[in-house]
Amino acid sequence: MEPEKKERDLLAELFKKLRKPAEVLSRAEAGSAACEMLDNGSFVYYRNGEKIIGAHSSARVKDGRRIDTRTAARTGTEVREQADCFGSGKTVVNTFEDEGLILTQYISMYEGEDFLNVQISLKDRFKLTETNYLSAYETIYPDWSYKPLFLSLDQKMLLTPFDNDMWVRYESTPPRPGRTSYDVTAIYDEHTNEGLVIGAVDFDTWKNAIQWSFCDARCVVAFSGAADAATHDTLPHGYITGEEVFSARFIVKWSPDVRDGMKEYGRLCTKVMPARPWHGKVPFGWNSYSALAGMFQLSHWKAAGDFIHDELTEFCDEDGVTFINIDAARIEEMDELRAYVDTLHARGQKAGWYCGPCISHRAFGQFAKVAGTDIPLSEIFLKDFDGRIMPAMDSSVPLDVTHPLWEVHARNTIKRLVDLNVDYIKIDFLSHACVESNFYNKDIKTGRQAINLAYRIMSDEMSVENCGREIFVDLSIAPIFPYFLGHARRSCCDTFGHYDDTRYALNALNFGFWECGTIYRFGDPDHCALYHSKVDGRPVTTEIEAKSRFNLSVIAGTVLLLSDNFGPVGDESIIQGARERVKRLVNNKDLIEVARFGEAFVPLYLKSDTTNIYTLKHDGRFFAALFNFEPDRQTVGFPASLAGFPEKGHIRCLNCGREFDYKDGLISADLEGYDSVIYEIS
Repeated sequence: MEPEKKERDLLAELFKKLRKPAEVLSRAEAGSAACEMLDNGSFVYYRNGEKIIGAHSSARVKDGRRIDTRTAARTGTEVREQADCFGSGKTVVNTFEDEGLILTQYISMYEGEDFLNVQISLKDRFKLTETNYLSAYETIYPDWSYKPLFLSLDQKMLLTPFDNDMWVRYESTPPRPGRTSYDVTAIYDEHTNEGLVIGAVDFDTWKNAIQWSFCDARCVVAFSGAADAATHDTLPHGYITGEEVFSARFIVKWSPDVRDGMKEYGRLCTKVMPARPWHGKVPFGWNSYSALAGMFQLSHWKAAGDFIHDELTEFCDEDGVTFINIDAARIEEMDELRAYVDTLHARGQKAGWYCGPCISHRAFGQFAKVAGTDIPLSEIFLKDFDGRIMPAMDSSVPLDVTHPLWEVHARNTIKRLVDLNVDYIKIDFLSHACVESNFYNKDIKTGRQAINLAYRIMSDEMSVENCGREIFVDLSIAPIFPYFLGHARRSCCDTFGHYDDTRYALNALNFGFWECGTIYRFGDPDHCALYHSKVDGRPVTTEIEAKSRFNLSVIAGTVLLLSDNFGPVGDESIIQGARERVKRLVNNKDLIEVARFGEAFVPLYLKSDTTNIYTLKHDGRFFAALFNFEPDRQTVGFPASLAGFPEKGHIRCLNCGREFDYKDGLISADLEGYDSVIYEIS
C-alpha cells in the first residue's frame, strides 16, 4: 500500500472514531436521578428523565503522572445498594487505570432525591499514593442533547468567595477560563433562575473549588486541592498520602430555581456535619468596634447597656434580652468589669467579648505571650518548609494551630472569657488557621485539616458541658467552611453606615442568603452603625442611609448589633445625634418583629450585580424589602407574581406605618436617593 494511501486510511479511521457517538454501557437510577455510563469514560446526569450534562473525572500524583477517565482504560463498573447520611439508593462504581494509577468513581443517587453525589479515590500501584489534586466532576463540552443553558453565552456562574476578608464579594459572571468559586457554585440562567448547583459537602481535609476550565471550553472543573491568592495561600495545597486517597464528595443538582437549590445544598451539608445548635433567640444588642475602635473605655460599655435597656424598649428579643459586647479592646479594670457583667445579668441583659487566638502581629510576637504562660507567641508562629515565618495576612502573622502550645493559648484565651461569665464570644481572623504550610503536627498535611483541629479545640472549650451554659459564638473573619464552630458568621468584611456599606453587605445576602438557617443558625450583616463610625473615618451618615442600613440588618436573618457611641466620652454632638437617630429608627416594633424571625430574605432575582429587591414568606405572611441604589429619586417595583404574592392586595409600610392597596399586580415604592422600605403584603 502506498504510504500516502495508508495515512489517508488511518486518518479516515480516526475521524470515524471521533464522529462516532458515545455508546451507553449501563444505566442506574434512584429517586428522580439517573446516571448513564458511556464508553468514552464519561457519565451523564439525568433528572426526572431530562438529560442534564455529562462529566468525567481526573487526578494527578506528586511525581507528575495523571489519569483522566476519558483516556484511561475502564477496568470495571458495578452498581451497589447504598445507604449513608443522605438516604438509601444506589451507587455506581467505575474503575479506570492508567500509568499505574487506579481512579475509582463513586456516583450515588437516592430514593426521593434528584441529585448526584460524586466522589473519586486514587491508588498508586507502585507506591503510596501522594496527591494534592483530585477532580471528581468535570463537565464535558455540551451539545444540544444536554440542557441548552450550557451552550448559552449568557450563562452565569456564581463565584462564592473562600472567606470574607479584604472586602471580597460574591460575583456572578459569564464563562471565562480560570474564574473560580470556592466549595460551591451555581451555573444558571439569570432570567429563569434554573441551573446546576455543584458543591462539596466534606470540609475536613481539602480546600475545594469549582473553576471554569483552562483548556476545555464551556466546561467547569470541581476539584479538591485549591490553594491560591483567594485562599491566602503562598504555598501549594498540602499533599495527602495513603494507600488510597479520597476526594471530597460533590453534590450535583439541577434545580428549576437555583435559589432553592442552594438552600437544599446547605441542608445537605448539615447531614454530613450538623450546624452548631442554638437554643436561644435572635441576638439583639450593641458592639463597640465601629463606634469606638481603640478609643473604647469601660464607661462606654456601661452607657451603651444603660441606653439600650432604658431607651430602646422595642429593641430586644421576645424575652427582652440584649447583648452588650466589647470588641477588640483591652480592658485592665477586671474587677469593675466583672461587677458590670453581674449588673447586666441582673436586669436581663447579656455580655459579649472578642478574641483572635489564631494571630499575632509580628512586631509584638516577643512581647505577647501564650495565654496563661510566659512563653512568647513568636514561639508558635507558623513557618514554611524552610523554617521561615509565613507571610502576614491582613497585617497579622498566623499562629501554628497544630502546635500543643497553641491549644494552651486558645483554651486559656477562651477560659478567661468564660470565667468572666460572658454570654457571647466573637472570634476573629480564623482564615489564618487555614493556610497551607509546614505544620508542627506532622499528621496535619493541609490547611483544612489544621482549621478543623482548631475548631474542635475551641468548640470543646465553649461547649455547654464545659461552660455550664450556652454561649453564642459568632465568627468574624472566617472561611464559609467549615461551619460547625459558629452559630453565625459575619457575611462580609467590616461594614459601616454609608450606602456603599449597605450595598456591599446586601451583596452577601444576595448570593449567600442560603447559609442562614442551614450551615449557620443566623446571618450576620456586621455591626450596624447608624450615625457615625470611628473606624470608618468618614463623616456622619445621612438619616436615609442609616434607615437603609438598619433595613438591611432587619432582613439579613440576623445578628442585629448596633454600633454607635452612646457616651459618656467623646464628641457630645455625635453622642446626642446618635442617641436621637437610633431612637427614631430602632424603636419600631414592626421591624423588630421581622428581625426576630431570624430568617434571611431571598433575592427576587440573581442578576450579575447586587439585587435591590428581597422577599420573604413567613407563616403565611408576605414581606418585601426594596432598595434604591441610585443617588436620585427612583421608583422601585416588581410584579407580585414574580415573588408568588397575590395579584392584588394590601400593603403596610413597616418603616412609617402608611397603608394602601395595590390592584395591578405591581408592588412598588417611590424612593429618595439611597432610601429603602420594608413592606408587609396581604
